[in-house]
Amino acid sequence: MADLRHSSLRYELRADLEEERIRQKIAERTSEETIRIYSLRLFLNCIVLAVLAACFYAIYRATIFSQEHMKKEIDKMVFGENLLILYLPSIVITLANFITPIIFAKIIHYEDYSPGFEIRLTILRCVFMRLATICVLVFTLGSEITSCDNYSCELCGYNQKLYPCWETQVGQEMYKLMIFDLIIILAVTLFVDFPRKFLVTYCSSWKLFRCWGQQEFAIPDNVLGIVYGQTICWIGAFFSPLLPAVATLKFIIIFYVKEISLLYTCRPSPRQFRASNSNFFFLLVLLIGLCLAIIPLTISMTRIPSSKACGPFTNFNTTWEVVPKMVSTFPSSLQSLVHGITSEAFAVPFFMIICLVMFYFIALAGAHQRVVVQLREQLSLESRDKRYLIQKLTEAQRDMRNRLD
Repeated sequence: MADLRHSSLRYELRADLEEERIRQKIAERTSEETIRIYSLRLFLNCIVLAVLAACFYAIYRATIFSQEHMKKEIDKMVFGENLLILYLPSIVITLANFITPIIFAKIIHYEDYSPGFEIRLTILRCVFMRLATICVLVFTLGSEITSCDNYSCELCGYNQKLYPCWETQVGQEMYKLMIFDLIIILAVTLFVDFPRKFLVTYCSSWKLFRCWGQQEFAIPDNVLGIVYGQTICWIGAFFSPLLPAVATLKFIIIFYVKEISLLYTCRPSPRQFRASNSNFFFLLVLLIGLCLAIIPLTISMTRIPSSKACGPFTNFNTTWEVVPKMVSTFPSSLQSLVHGITSEAFAVPFFMIICLVMFYFIALAGAHQRVVVQLREQLSLESRDKRYLIQKLTEAQRDMRNRLD
């Protein structure tokens, strides 16, 4: 435990020194260098946006293609073709989630950020990519459900002929995303990580395998995978009530598979993630996933008419109508309480109190951040003093040896 704590302190000190070096480098930049680096960052961010747009468009086209072919006689297709059509959106999403982090990791090296900000920006881009792909899939399905082409939607408000139970269709897509994500994780662990460990260990004489190296266990990447699966569960739980049970079983399997992979195939990442930043940052990522999950659910519950052929909301125009209907069955005193909580007289003061509490915590966080900056500067100054003293001591010892000689 003491060695681990000492290693962590050494890493923190190296990170602080690196941050100090980056800050000094930024302060010494000329105007031409500043203009050049900001122009390069603007160009690279345009490339990032182009990559995101291309991935979103590919998911959109794959979903449209899958839905159009599922409307045909899919039972007459070959088994492989049938499976490919069913899982095409999931395949495209998985490929996008696999390729884009590699592209973002290559791009970030040219943007000249500090190491800590570089990691956080890369993770945020990957988070947005992973979670936004789910929203693109859901919104594409919603546009297909509400588009009627040559059919009339005046009676039900959605394409009842092609999607008699559209909630079931959305739930199936979330279920396929969950299952396909599990298959990919198991396949990568069993057919990539273990063979890679075997080749690197027993074929180390080959230069190719030495360059390839052993698999690194990156905590942020694995946490992002969990957040991605959690977001799928949040969106799909409304359309497929048994999906949380499937997600629980999936996470249990992934936990033990990742544990075995960590113990036998992985090595620690050379670029560690600060423990002081991890809790807040991962909670922020989870909050982003929750917000992105609420948006399509809110739109589907309030804007898209509920299915008339199946489901518990067949007697309601929209799913949200069940809420005021249920409130009307409450006792009068409880109805008054609910109406009071949802009224402006309660909402405005509550919002103001929440804003004051938020501003207080923001100010508190700012004060803590200033203290952290001062402590880092103090550590940096102490490290400089130690290096100066060591240099002087080395020079004194050298002079002493020269005199003795």
